[in-house]
Amino acid sequence: MTSDATSLIFVGGTGRSGTTIMGRMLNRHRKIRASKPIEIKFLAGNAGLLDLLYGRRPEARERRNRSLHKRILSASDFVDNILLWRKFERRLRGSWWAPETGSGKSPGLSSGVSEEIREEALSALKSSKRDQLESGARRFFWTMIDSQVNNFGEPIWVDTSPPNIFQAARIYKFLPQAKFIHMKRDGRDTIASVLKEPWGPKDPMKAIFWWRNRVRESHQALLSIPPESYIEIYLEEFAALDRNTQYARVLSFLDIEDDLNMREFFESEVKAERILNRNWREAFAHPAVMSKFKKIHGQLESEGIPTQLFD
Repeated sequence: MTSDATSLIFVGGTGRSGTTIMGRMLNRHRKIRASKPIEIKFLAGNAGLLDLLYGRRPEARERRNRSLHKRILSASDFVDNILLWRKFERRLRGSWWAPETGSGKSPGLSSGVSEEIREEALSALKSSKRDQLESGARRFFWTMIDSQVNNFGEPIWVDTSPPNIFQAARIYKFLPQAKFIHMKRDGRDTIASVLKEPWGPKDPMKAIFWWRNRVRESHQALLSIPPESYIEIYLEEFAALDRNTQYARVLSFLDIEDDLNMREFFESEVKAERILNRNWREAFAHPAVMSKFKKIHGQLESEGIPTQLFD
């Protein structure tokens, strides 16, 4: 299957919001293959391909140099950002390639492509001329995607890196055919869940602000792309409260028919008792934590950013 004929689906969200279970379910469909690994990281991650092209997001640079994300970097910018390029190469050969084993670690790029392909793709990217960098970056992306060992010609490819949503505007600029599934979840459960992750904030107050920033950035990013290019799914509705309707919405959005293997996975694995551990009350036991969450939640609602709670 060539890149010209492959549809791209980017699942994302705040993290701990159901991105992985959505990707695993879609992978059961005969017309869909999940990326190998299911999170590529080299596109939307920190110091990833999008940062090389458009500069770090304003949020990642403490809101400085806001104009960088609107343009391709010039030659002088590349000199100024040589450390960014070095970090990209280091991660491509290191943490993105073969992450250290442990809790919260997903397989790396080495599970899907060979080292030879990686080096050839990287060499071609680095040799791209200044005015051809964007097309060179696309060739790098497609080489890494098309060469994955689980590519058997499926017409749809899906990645589940959580940053896909708050990077949606730049992904869409880079890959205009992209579609997005925004997985959402009761913020209290997201916060309680992320506190247990090795990569997440350990303090409930910090976790609340982490959640707020991700929700806000995701909302702003989706405002910048056509509404027909994305769908939003609440995990609570998908797994329990409105299962069949939400499942049908996914089929309609992707313009695919139902599939027996995917349906069986949905019925057996996408269940409240399996994926909805509603234990947020422990994390919010201190009155100050709940008070802060209510304040932040109210601020988001006043900004027109819906953040539904499920009691």
